[in-house]
Amino acid sequence: MPTKKVPQQHVPIIAEHDTWISVDPIIGCPANCAYCYLGPIGLKARKPEPRVSPGEAVDMLCRYLAETRGDMDATRDFTPVCLGNYTDMLLAPENVTYLRSFARELAHARVNRPLVVVSKGHMPRSLVEDLGSLDIDMILFSSQSFHRTTLDVRTEKGPVLAPEQTFRAARSCRDSENITMVHYWRPITRKCVPSADWALRTVQALKEAGYRCSVAIGLSLGAGIDQQELIGTGLLSGPSDTCDELWDDAVWEDINSAAAAVDYPVYRSTSCAIALATGRGEALGVWDDRRGAAKQCLPCNCPPAQRSACRVLTLDAPPSRRSLEWIADRLGQDVSDLSVLPGRRVRVAGEVQQSMISLTLHKYQIELLPTSISAERAWLGRFGREGGNE
Repeated sequence: MPTKKVPQQHVPIIAEHDTWISVDPIIGCPANCAYCYLGPIGLKARKPEPRVSPGEAVDMLCRYLAETRGDMDATRDFTPVCLGNYTDMLLAPENVTYLRSFARELAHARVNRPLVVVSKGHMPRSLVEDLGSLDIDMILFSSQSFHRTTLDVRTEKGPVLAPEQTFRAARSCRDSENITMVHYWRPITRKCVPSADWALRTVQALKEAGYRCSVAIGLSLGAGIDQQELIGTGLLSGPSDTCDELWDDAVWEDINSAAAAVDYPVYRSTSCAIALATGRGEALGVWDDRRGAAKQCLPCNCPPAQRSACRVLTLDAPPSRRSLEWIADRLGQDVSDLSVLPGRRVRVAGEVQQSMISLTLHKYQIELLPTSISAERAWLGRFGREGGNE
């Protein structure tokens, strides 16, 4: 699937991503991680730069929601809002202040959607208490690769948490009623999961610390990632022709077996973790064979009650005429140009923006399959590529 490097000046403030609506009023991350997608666009190891105020960001989000979902019943779409995908909201004091103000503005605007933050940092206790006073649900994805426990060369530089600090970060939020802690295991490689016994001890520690679940992500080699830097750190043994995620089945088996042994959920999709945290069925259809259930869903250690919540869902209903007309209008095409496939997939001719693919998925649970994808972010994502989810 054709794609291209995305210049940092083209980072939108509001955008649809695979799993959430991304709000990115700040660009630049203080951390310097060898595997990060921010490297190719010059945004890692950089002082965060705010582009709009928290109030302006929430106003922009509300206008965007009215534009894209104003015709929908508010109970049909619970796509989360994720703040700060081009920075780290907990690694700089000014970002923490921004997060506190943004959450207040979001609650005041009554945006009834979970707030997601992905971070390698620690949430200050004062922030936990401030967020606890708000009518808002938050999911904090605590990113910890555990590279420091096994690699001689640092793959993550800057003010990022060491493994033991990550365990403490979860413990500090355990008494919060509106903050759910999720461990983001990115990237998993044999270098950072040295054995099945190590995986068992680590998964047990994650559970005891208070994490609700983990999400395992492979090593990204797409979007211009510098493979020589990865080789130099030991994450990659040599040049690879893989243009997307490098996945190690043996490492995943060690992690997943450990999860089953200690009764701890581990997923391959962030949307599954969000579903568990919010008590809903998974929203993107990864439980369906036509969207990669054999790899993305069925092998994962998922609680029976959560499996049941997804089991009643289906992608068998064909897209409505209204949804097809909306797609055609947004793409400047005629409804007759759209090819409807089983599993709520629609093949379209020409190039389609990533945000349009994600918006259609969130709004109608329809996956668009275009001839090519116009890149708007630093990673391609799973959806919109025929065969990409199989």
